[in-house]
Amino acid sequence: MTDVRNIGFIGLGSMGGRQARELAKLPIPLTVFDISPAAMAAFEGKAKLAGGIADVGRDADVVGLCVQDDAQVEECLDQLLPTMKPGAVLLIHSTVRPATVIAAAARAAERGIQLLDAPVSRTDMGDDGPFVFCMTGGDESVAAQVEQVLDAFATEKVHVGPVGSAMALKICNNLASWSAIMIGLEAVDVAEAAGVPIDKLLTVMKRNGVLTPPAQAFVAFRNDRGGEERRRLMAVQAGIGDKDLRLAMALAAVTGVEAPIASFIGATVRDKILEVCRR
Repeated sequence: MTDVRNIGFIGLGSMGGRQARELAKLPIPLTVFDISPAAMAAFEGKAKLAGGIADVGRDADVVGLCVQDDAQVEECLDQLLPTMKPGAVLLIHSTVRPATVIAAAARAAERGIQLLDAPVSRTDMGDDGPFVFCMTGGDESVAAQVEQVLDAFATEKVHVGPVGSAMALKICNNLASWSAIMIGLEAVDVAEAAGVPIDKLLTVMKRNGVLTPPAQAFVAFRNDRGGEERRRLMAVQAGIGDKDLRLAMALAAVTGVEAPIASFIGATVRDKILEVCRR
């Protein structure tokens, strides 16, 4: 496949919805699907709304998949692969175990479908235009074939290596990101208790580079006294953090590496943020 004539996209959540938003700007027909009617409604007049997962793959040369977890990826594959045409490319944007995408690539290959793991990580906090760093794993020539698709939503991209390698990179990046988030929140708590003006602390932390954009966003959630909405947003993000850190611990276990920080921070996310926000 050299020309992308039709694109499909499944999963229109906080990340996937923004990716699809940018794909809809391309001069290429786009078909989307999500189980949420509200998420689908946002694409009325911008893309073809599919009736189900299987419908997304029927005419698509490239399909992007951005759902929540390994189980959802596998459920989508069961319905999607039988309808995709040989030569099409499937991009797994969901953050899942490397073993999941390796197994998925083998299933896809049986039908003549190419698969890349293509996880994404935010680089731009704006509300329009490309906004993620996209990592790809798999056949580099296939990544080159879908460059137009990736460039629609990616400010930067890098090919990592074989299938699964990009997912491993994303998991490691998330481990570093969540470590920074939790340390940033703890620093703010200690500073507040010590009578340090939080705005001055954040100024210093930003200037010397220790306050990352994700950590800054979590501090903003912490300092927002908006009640239930703040708790809801914190719970959603902490749920993602819990998943990300579990993936990091699982990857460490598979590779035989000790990861005490991942274990400690994962427990802290669950005990100090997730469970508190759910009460």
